[in-house]
Amino acid sequence: MITRVKAVITAYRPDVATLRESLTATAPQVEALLLVANDGAPWTCQFPANVTLLRQAKNIGLGAAYNLAARWAREQMATHLLLLDQDSVPASGMVAALMEGFQQPGPVAAVGPLWRDSRTREDGFFVRLARWGARKYKPAAGEIVPVDFLISSGSLISLAALADIGPFDESLFIEHVDTDWALRARARGYRLYGVADARLDHALGDAALSASPLGLRRRRFFLYKPERNYYLLRNSVALWRRHYAPWRWIIHDVRRTFLLMLFYALFVPPRLARLRSMFRAVRDGLGMK
Repeated sequence: MITRVKAVITAYRPDVATLRESLTATAPQVEALLLVANDGAPWTCQFPANVTLLRQAKNIGLGAAYNLAARWAREQMATHLLLLDQDSVPASGMVAALMEGFQQPGPVAAVGPLWRDSRTREDGFFVRLARWGARKYKPAAGEIVPVDFLISSGSLISLAALADIGPFDESLFIEHVDTDWALRARARGYRLYGVADARLDHALGDAALSASPLGLRRRRFFLYKPERNYYLLRNSVALWRRHYAPWRWIIHDVRRTFLLMLFYALFVPPRLARLRSMFRAVRDGLGMK
């Protein structure tokens, strides 16, 4: 247990068995853990002794839940906050391995683990900006590598850096909350690192599918409900217009988002509902600051 590290798990209509596994794996690695129940539903789960349950009357979104947890962690004199989704299960020693990332050249805003898809058991990757976009990097064992983005689940955040960079953008609600904060961190001169020996089982999306739409290069798509499509596209459009978003990332995200939305619109039902949400997302994203 690392005494000045607190953790938060945000839950929304969770699979209780997986949530219990996540709580059991995380609790021994941190001093205290806040479970934010973001759905107002009456589900129950057995908690380790150092877990505090905080139920919300409605879904306040990831950004708001993270900011709430950061205030809670500061009140308890924490130095770092671990962010986790309800379906993420950290390996033994993950937090200790992540702390090694803060020994790298800095200032360091956050570090993250190498995730593994809990459905396929395939290792994930870290993301680095390249000249014309971004590229995936699969590290070797023992590597601690500079990265440009981290998925929120498994990220260990410096609370001092959070105070300097600013809170998570609650208006984004769920998608790109981590991307926006990483862009702001990098714009202020902070660094992010990926730690290969810190491991996390994690499921991206509701499902995963490999396909080659319109004869394009075969790639893997993570499937989401139409509501999540809306937030992803809306928030992408909003972030493309923000002054701290570098052109390399915008080029990458425009291309990635276009292919993803094309795939959804053509091949994933309900297609009409998805198309409607996409038009609404573009309109609303252009209206965001």
